[in-house]
Amino acid sequence: MYNYVGNSKLNKLGRVYSVIKNLISGAAVGIANIIPGVSGGTMLVILGLFDKVMESISNVFKLKNPNRVKDILFLLQVLIGAGIGIVGFARILDWLFVICPVQTMFWFIGLILLSIPTLIKSELKGGKFSWIAFAIGAIIIFAITYFKPAEQELTITNFPPITIQHLIIMVVVGMIAGGTMILPGVSGSMILLIIGQYYLFKSYISNVTSFEPSIIISLIFIAIGVGSGILLSSRLTTYFLKNKRSHTVSFIIGLVVASTIVLIPINESYNASLILTSIASLAFGAGIVYLINKLNTKG
Repeated sequence: MYNYVGNSKLNKLGRVYSVIKNLISGAAVGIANIIPGVSGGTMLVILGLFDKVMESISNVFKLKNPNRVKDILFLLQVLIGAGIGIVGFARILDWLFVICPVQTMFWFIGLILLSIPTLIKSELKGGKFSWIAFAIGAIIIFAITYFKPAEQELTITNFPPITIQHLIIMVVVGMIAGGTMILPGVSGSMILLIIGQYYLFKSYISNVTSFEPSIIISLIFIAIGVGSGILLSSRLTTYFLKNKRSHTVSFIIGLVVASTIVLIPINESYNASLILTSIASLAFGAGIVYLINKLNTKG
């Protein structure tokens, strides 16, 4: 009886730990999504949750899935955490990018850098590394960065009229945003910038409280697209991870490595103080990943 009670308490503690871990991981993904040029998918890779999230999203919509409730609860925990991360840390990150933008970027580079060896070791699972797939992933990120439009502030006030063509475009825009949102190394906002839809997308969201019918209807169709994009992206990724794991992981590593390189602030005047604080920030980011890996090993 004593052992049963003890095991029961351990199981409860394990479940509580799992929920807290998923919420914190979701918060980290949310924070990543609001950092310019950074991918939430990269954070999922760093935290070792990429496979699980992809598979859970795909499994939720399967006709026969005995673990559907478990998958839904896991995804809800991650989504709630992401919402907390976005809302709770948006202002903090805005402040950091005003006070110490270079150091903040190097902090995130440190997070990504130390995750790469862990990713290779844990995700390849004895498979052969593909340099071709790696190169393709890296080239995609470099191409996206090269074609990225110049940064500018633009708010749209004259929204397009509601037509069938407009609503179809909104669904497609949503699919692109959703599909790229969870891909490692790929920034959804950067993709929307390239196709010329980012400022319309941002203006719809920022004006949602006006409750204008044209804005609400457009956002509903964007949401439909986002959901469809996430589902399609997760199913494709799950398929390739199951059938072409080594090539898919090598491709993802290429995305992650290239995204780390393009995050390096190159248009800065580095002095001794900035170099030292940037190195310290990079080390701090790397230290966080080291602790996460230690916790994952113990968990």
